[in-house]
Amino acid sequence: MARIRTARTAGDLQTQFREISARASALRDRFDAPLFGVRPQADSWSAAECLLHLNMSADPYFPMWRDAMARNAGARQPPQEKYRLDFWGWVLVWTLEQPPRFRFPTQNPFEPVNVGPIDEVLPAFLERQQRIRQAIEESRGVAVDAIKITSRFARQVRYSVWSSFCVIAAHERRHLWQAERALERVRAR
Repeated sequence: MARIRTARTAGDLQTQFREISARASALRDRFDAPLFGVRPQADSWSAAECLLHLNMSADPYFPMWRDAMARNAGARQPPQEKYRLDFWGWVLVWTLEQPPRFRFPTQNPFEPVNVGPIDEVLPAFLERQQRIRQAIEESRGVAVDAIKITSRFARQVRYSVWSSFCVIAAHERRHLWQAERALERVRAR
């Protein structure tokens, strides 16, 4: 499987998040709803758990981005043509991109529990994708590759807002890949 090229422009990133939304929606078109709640193995997540985890993982970023944009509202500039990942952004995108190079334990607040039916989980996921694209749009004219935020997952990690957008895209592709594999395995039983 070819690796996805990291986005360099806001337009590239918008396209990636639209593709993520389309990929998640296509899963629902390809598989029956009950399969989304079935784990392929006892120690792995179901497809619905993968999507719920992505919802839970995206939520902390919305207030962080809003606050970062508000702090830098007076420093608007012409939109940049291209953005660059910082060190932590590069490391995280490289490790998270599908297919996974490493497995990481999920921290307790981001562990999916009480998973509802896919016809509730998927719309919530797609709504968050829209909110992410809106945050990217609102960041135009701000040097988002220079504004640092602290990771909600590792307090010692500070990376740029731009890197956080790219890390989320890689993380979502990774768990969509996992969800696809889970559904294929469950259906093959």
